[in-house]
Amino acid sequence: MSQRVLVAGAIIFDLDGVLANSIAVVEESWKIWAVKQGLDPELVRRMGHGRRTAEIVQTVAPHLDLLAEIELFVEIEQSLLDGVVPIPGALEFVKSLPSHVWGIATSGERVVATARLRKLGFPIPQVLVASEDVERGKPNPEVYLKAAAGLGVEPGLCLVFEDAPPGVAAARAAGMTAVGVLTTVPPAELRDAAELIPDFQGVTAKMIQETPASIQIQMNGLSLRP
Repeated sequence: MSQRVLVAGAIIFDLDGVLANSIAVVEESWKIWAVKQGLDPELVRRMGHGRRTAEIVQTVAPHLDLLAEIELFVEIEQSLLDGVVPIPGALEFVKSLPSHVWGIATSGERVVATARLRKLGFPIPQVLVASEDVERGKPNPEVYLKAAAGLGVEPGLCLVFEDAPPGVAAARAAGMTAVGVLTTVPPAELRDAAELIPDFQGVTAKMIQETPASIQIQMNGLSLRP
């Protein structure tokens, strides 16, 4: 494996597939929802990673009541909470970071995000931008730009960890450096990320300057870059 060192002013994480291994839960949730509504589960499942619930519902079932369907989907996700586990090394890496230099930008709803973080033992970040906080979801950069603003760091100084193509596209559109985490899709689908890692094992961070914040991140496994 090769090693790379990057320097950033702040770190922004996606949640599902990056910090929390919720792939099976997300897919099962969409399957249950699709069956309840008489929709093709496989079609819905393919759309279910990296995009907001509202956008998926509006695409596959525009005839349904959007708010009611979001509430139903959140209930389904909450019922499957025990199936969520941390991505290897993620908990240790996050806990090594000072609270003011990192945040989360997720396509999921806040109530689900905070429940998953608490269940897995992650601290709740000072900056958590969720689905309901933005008008347009990934690949639009709004969620990442809001997270950078909350952290008080210029977008170009932010390092993003993402597992899905819409998230990588959103980070790049925001002017940020994206690192792809290979938990959800094959490496080729994250080819627009600057670097790739299999998980957070061996990923370390070191504060090299406090004001303005500057963090040195060392990562292993980047030989997986396609």
